[in-house]
Amino acid sequence: MKTALKAALVAVAALVGAAAFAETTLTTQTALPTRHALSQSYIRHFVEPLNEAGKGVVQINLLGGPEVTPADRAPQAMQRGVIDILHIPAAYVAGLVPQAQAMMLQNVGIEKLRAEGAVEAYDDIFGDRLNAHLLAWSETGPGSGYYLYTRKMPAMKDGVVDFTGQSLRTTGAYRPIQEALGATTVQIPSGDVPTGLERGVIDGFGWPTVGLKSIGLAEAVDYRIEPAFYNLANVVLISRDRWESLSQEARDLVTRVARDYETASVQEMIDRNREDIAAADEAGIEAVRMEGADAAKYLSIASEAMWSRVEEKVGADEVGRLRGLLYRTE
Repeated sequence: MKTALKAALVAVAALVGAAAFAETTLTTQTALPTRHALSQSYIRHFVEPLNEAGKGVVQINLLGGPEVTPADRAPQAMQRGVIDILHIPAAYVAGLVPQAQAMMLQNVGIEKLRAEGAVEAYDDIFGDRLNAHLLAWSETGPGSGYYLYTRKMPAMKDGVVDFTGQSLRTTGAYRPIQEALGATTVQIPSGDVPTGLERGVIDGFGWPTVGLKSIGLAEAVDYRIEPAFYNLANVVLISRDRWESLSQEARDLVTRVARDYETASVQEMIDRNREDIAAADEAGIEAVRMEGADAAKYLSIASEAMWSRVEEKVGADEVGRLRGLLYRTE
């Protein structure tokens, strides 16, 4: 009897121990289509390396893109535990986290953002606003940013493009600069951009410095406005509850892969930007290029329009704090 009881207890202990060290699977989705260059960077440099390094500890199951949960509802899906990890442009969560828009204004690079406290500050912000842990601040730095594309040659006013009389497709990433330059903004899904151009609903759109080729829009427009403005800013978020449920070994492994991904994604953006420019040149897109003082004026209009938009939502004190963390003037 005692022998049988002892054997049963040993078996139970073994099962408990096995459960404690069982491989954990996390689910993830991208807010952009999985074929988009930004999503491909996430898959190539985070999802795949984590699955390779995490065998026996933690794996990640990519469910798909916005067909899983539309981008505007994906943060809430993460909060509810429908998905564990979300890869999303920071601008897409600005309605819930207004400070996220300012992430596009960083000009110091990911290493300084980590070393000087910006990433930690944003981890607190996402924690307070979304109950989320910031795993990675990715696809930012050199080679990243945004262009405005149009079918019509824009007018020039005081050395800077003027979009008065043109309708541009917009998101939170582009609206401040588009409105500052006189455009009428139109909000339609990215998938409707080709149809919108064909039907004259829009005359152009803003787009990242990568992804035009992967989405197939290079043939749809005639002009690219240069220089690029802002920096891309994508975030990888996991709900804090799910994060804290992971073993320390799993958290350490995910953190290490996330750091490597941040660094790798910078070079990824440089390479993909070159490809997009080459594809645009091949498609016959003409660069409308501002240079010297005119370029500096254009970029100043872009950054100050965005800072003003953020300040409207969070106040001058918070904007002052974020400027100190993110932005350096030459």
